[in-house]
Amino acid sequence: MAALAGLHDIDWSSLEHGSAVPRLLADLAGGEPTALRDLYRLAPDGEDVRQWVVTALPFLLDLVTDTARPLRGETLRLVGDLAGADRTWQMAGQTLTAKRLLAEWDGLSDLLLDEDPSVREAAAYTLRAVYRLITNPTGDLWERFAEEPDPGVRLMLLRTSVITGAVGGGYELTKVWLASVADTDDDLRVRISALTELMALYNPVPFDAHRARETLLDAYREGLNREPEPVADMAAPLLTGARMATRQWTPGYHQVVQAVRATYRDDVDAHLGLLHEMLAMDAWDARQDALYEARSLVQRLRGPYRPLIDRAAELLFDRDAQVRAAALHLLQGVGELARPAADAVWETMSGAKPWTHQGALSPAVDILARLRDERVLPMLERLLDDAPQTTGLHEVIAGYGVRARGLGRTLRRLLRSLPSPPSSSASAASSASATASTSAASAASSASAAVAYRAALLDALIAVVPQEAADYLMQEPLDLTGLHRLIRTGRAAAARAAEIRTALTSEDPVVALTAARAIWFVAGDAEAAATVYDQYLTRPDHAVPAIDGLAELNSRAAGRAPLLNYLVKRRTSGEIRVAAACALWRITGNPSSARRLGPIWEVTPRLRPRIARLWVETGMGAYATRYAKAELAIPTRHNLTNRGVSPSEVSDDEQLLADCRKLITDKPRWPF
Repeated sequence: MAALAGLHDIDWSSLEHGSAVPRLLADLAGGEPTALRDLYRLAPDGEDVRQWVVTALPFLLDLVTDTARPLRGETLRLVGDLAGADRTWQMAGQTLTAKRLLAEWDGLSDLLLDEDPSVREAAAYTLRAVYRLITNPTGDLWERFAEEPDPGVRLMLLRTSVITGAVGGGYELTKVWLASVADTDDDLRVRISALTELMALYNPVPFDAHRARETLLDAYREGLNREPEPVADMAAPLLTGARMATRQWTPGYHQVVQAVRATYRDDVDAHLGLLHEMLAMDAWDARQDALYEARSLVQRLRGPYRPLIDRAAELLFDRDAQVRAAALHLLQGVGELARPAADAVWETMSGAKPWTHQGALSPAVDILARLRDERVLPMLERLLDDAPQTTGLHEVIAGYGVRARGLGRTLRRLLRSLPSPPSSSASAASSASATASTSAASAASSASAAVAYRAALLDALIAVVPQEAADYLMQEPLDLTGLHRLIRTGRAAAARAAEIRTALTSEDPVVALTAARAIWFVAGDAEAAATVYDQYLTRPDHAVPAIDGLAELNSRAAGRAPLLNYLVKRRTSGEIRVAAACALWRITGNPSSARRLGPIWEVTPRLRPRIARLWVETGMGAYATRYAKAELAIPTRHNLTNRGVSPSEVSDDEQLLADCRKLITDKPRWPF
């Protein structure tokens, strides 16, 4: 056979794994498919190839150029894998030698015009191995793409041209070309591949959003984003090459969804229209991507989300596990908006399912617990017994407040089982030893975790049965954390009132103001608290907590009403004026100050929830209607940042919207 002339003139036995190569090449020339598999198995399971590859490459290329041979496309694909078409960064060792040999071979570009489509497709793939060593590969690929009739070959030409073109000065031109293909090509698979490749590049150029939307939806319907069949045993030894060999689709349609949605800006109806259409498809990948995209939409824009939540509740029972997980992910991220789905979430839970996942509450339990659903309280109590250090467990228990008082006994038992908190001197010694050795540092870390665990248990106990937490607070230091715990405990911590009084004279304003609140809640001493507040009413940095403290005293602070009235009228920060207006309403029952907050509403969005709540309480619908209507017309959430908003912040904004609707619909209490 002319293609294998000189094969036996080479000392193959001197090459690593080379002894079997002559026989395998002869079998391949005879059309034996198992020879391909065995040659792949001889290939290295790493980045660089072995010497036998460089020696065998000319014989393999001769087999490819002989049009009478079978398996020409498969053989050329083997050449590409061996020469590192999937390892474009590998430019050293035997792989570089193989790439140079292939680049010097004149027949590779001619194979792009071969009569056999499988050979043309393999040639487009193999060009990736040598594009850094030849001139203008991208221009040749684009030219060939425009003339190629076979869909599979065109797809390979497109993907290879992205690899060869998206470097150096060709980066921007490649993006423009991809956008043009995505807008104009007739083949659905080519259009969606162009879109996904375009979205993977930095700062993609503009494209036809309507055309992209229809391409995306059609691709979901056709299942073009599905995972391919498992890697064939033939390609398995080349791990990287195996992934490339089976990459018959381009994953990442969610990036195209994001890009299309970006063109809608703040049009929530357009966003929802796309997502609802995806959710209605009989395609698990479309439903999954829509659910993940919906979470970011809810956290950024206001809108009519009840149908979306209802659909997510239905998909909690979808046959695909990934869709079910995505539905839970959505409900876990939207705060109070998830409440209509609470029953569906409860139905997904059963005794056989775990209530924790990787040391934290499972999504279903977390959703219901944050919605304060009392049906999960027995589960939380069981977790306190079986896995008391579960992340987030104590926080959600505390959120129930006195409704979770049945868990107080378990919390007390866990606290009694812990050692007493270390004294300040012991902590200092521990810190000193921690700096002395690695083992001491590890011990200090464990001690810190134990302290955090005890603090979480104590905070939960204070929230659910504050009157039973006083004994555990006797040794707590009177720092800010300790004072806040005494405030939440209230009269049950009266034994520490004398210590609190010493903190009233602290030089730290934050400590002094917190101690003032503590002396009121623990000892009921309004005068002592008011005396501290008076010192900070005219100090801008600390006026708001002082004013809020006076509001908590109610009518006992009536003597401060003139000063508060002055603060409302004074040209000072909006936060101080709003706090003063709220305090006047609670101290005197006079709502007139609430009529002065309209200008602050307009310039300070973060204060709107507090102002709206005051307007609702004072019945200022006649005055506030125009502000409420304007707020309801704003598409973005009032507390939106570049990082979006958290589930609790979604709930805060939804409460603001509810207050605005109430201002519009309720009958005004006062004329305006």
